[in-house]
Amino acid sequence: MLLRRGIMQSIESEIEMKSSHPPLLAIRHGETQWNVAGRLQGRQDTPLTANGLRQVLAVGLRLAEKVHALGDVRFWVSPLPRARQTASILSDAWAVPFDRFILEPALVERAYGAWEGLSLPEIEQTLPEQHAANAADPWAYAMPGGESRRDLADRLAAWLESLEKDATHVVVAHSGTLRALRGYYTGASLETMLAYREPQTAAFWLEDGKETQLDVLPSMLRAVGCESDGRTVWI
Repeated sequence: MLLRRGIMQSIESEIEMKSSHPPLLAIRHGETQWNVAGRLQGRQDTPLTANGLRQVLAVGLRLAEKVHALGDVRFWVSPLPRARQTASILSDAWAVPFDRFILEPALVERAYGAWEGLSLPEIEQTLPEQHAANAADPWAYAMPGGESRRDLADRLAAWLESLEKDATHVVVAHSGTLRALRGYYTGASLETMLAYREPQTAAFWLEDGKETQLDVLPSMLRAVGCESDGRTVWI
């Protein structure tokens, strides 16, 4: 137990936030075909579903007033198509020119390497040793050709530290990316980060080392014809 506590404290110190981060509005892309199928996407890509398009519209409407009140804003988007498609819909909902969204390679999803395109049951059944290694050390394990959570956290921490401090930043990216960003920003423990679960339509306001989840009301989801608020495939 003492050894585990020491390991946890060491891990948590790696993701401890620094003091002067600018405000961020973090948004996940809409539901995709592989989200529906329960498959890991990583650096591969599938397009948004019809439900995903409606989800993004609902998020855009939910956040429009807040975005318009932000003042000096920088807009960022992962270069993967599902995130860019999401940003395009948001730009229309907010009347913000799409070319204001800056493509940022650091915001790409975690690379899952050989696991991309597989469901979690398929990984457990066909790659049992890799599945067990990930379960034994979910922070440091990197599947063949992929990234560990530590790699991902380091990538997002470096990007966050590079941001202009006097502006507010709107980020459109992926579940893994946003979880690493949220964890570093708030100084969350590894156990907290591993427990993150959020609907596809959630957005997060990050300010002063804290986060607030900005949910879309069910009535708004129904108004735009959403079938659901989406799902997350997470290991």
